[in-house]
Amino acid sequence: MKEENIIRRKEHFASLYLIYGKLLSRKTAKRMESFYLDDLSLSEIALNEGVSRSAVQQAIKDGEKELERYEEKVGVLKRTKRLEDLLDRLGKEEDDTKRKSLLKEAKGVLDNGI
Repeated sequence: MKEENIIRRKEHFASLYLIYGKLLSRKTAKRMESFYLDDLSLSEIALNEGVSRSAVQQAIKDGEKELERYEEKVGVLKRTKRLEDLLDRLGKEEDDTKRKSLLKEAKGVLDNGI
């Protein structure tokens, strides 16, 4: 996997963890926090916890699946990114008609659950 993809993947799961991490089991949450937020390696986490590297890897893999399921059902990250994009475009737009359209679209994103 290319380094850029690895970084994007880590950012994606770090974001999901920050949104939904409290819904994970304590053990899985701790391992994911160590991996995604504290940037520890699987081996470092395993050493700190006195477990095998594969146990940590499996917990993170299971946690990723769980976070993706939460995002699929709730969609907070997707709506947040959409809203950020709309606000960025709004800040750059000079045409009042287009600004109103962007504002209406942003309001729609907010009305639908953020």
